Amino acid sequence: MQLDIINAFCSLRRQAQFDVLAERASTSYDNGNMRDGDKIPCAPSPCKYWGLIHSMQGHASTLRFTNHTEQLHHLTCSKGGQQGDGFETVQFAVTIHPSIGRVFQRHPACKGADICDDIIVVALLQEVLALVDELKLILKQDLDLHLDVPKFNCYMPGNRLNDDQARTLFKDTLASRQSLSDLAAMDAGVSTKGLRVAGVPIGDDAWVTKFVAQKVEAVILDVGKTDHVLTDDMIPYDMMRFCQNMRPGFLACNTPRTSCRASVK
Repeated sequence: MQLDIINAFCSLRRQAQFDVLAERASTSYDNGNMRDGDKIPCAPSPCKYWGLIHSMQGHASTLRFTNHTEQLHHLTCSKGGQQGDGFETVQFAVTIHPSIGRVFQRHPACKGADICDDIIVVALLQEVLALVDELKLILKQDLDLHLDVPKFNCYMPGNRLNDDQARTLFKDTLASRQSLSDLAAMDAGVSTKGLRVAGVPIGDDAWVTKFVAQKVEAVILDVGKTDHVLTDDMIPYDMMRFCQNMRPGFLACNTPRTSCRASVK
């Protein structure tokens, strides 16, 4: 199952970030299992940037953006960081991993990986849902993060079930536990064909091939649009080189070559 967090980078509680860097809790975490003064594990390298992080996020930040009329706006922000900043990705990951890791420790039947705000859980359906139910609570309490349930995706590999049967199994499993009722909003994301993980398609050959073909068609369509709005030849060239070319290139590096060849025939 693939989980997603709403506005993750912009919503993260900053105090939790400083607690992780200080390797010491300043308040209760993990639904009371971790108390003020308890040690929090943290890799040594991020701790070296305490001064930089404190200067940037130890007080309210002033965010600037320009709207479609080129009018400049200023917003005061006391949560999260600047999405798109490479170092912010490291800070975000370092902050949320302890909370996620503690939940996984209580669910040994589940295996998982966390790629920024995408969380992947692999296990039997009942085990996955039990972990997700607890993780939803912990992320809210510890980090003020909310899981985006409608954007969840559940992949059931194999040929034992079709998509309709998989959705029925999913609904029946949710009905067996009242605490899981709020996860019902994701039943449209149940599939037996495939799943996209961090932009990479995972599933049967036909589904992966179709996924890559749709992405290539989308790039071709986007390239055609630039001819109608841009007159400077250099701008379309740069967009193709640095933006559009990267999308199929990323898929080519992370998808079986047979699927890539089949998708562009």
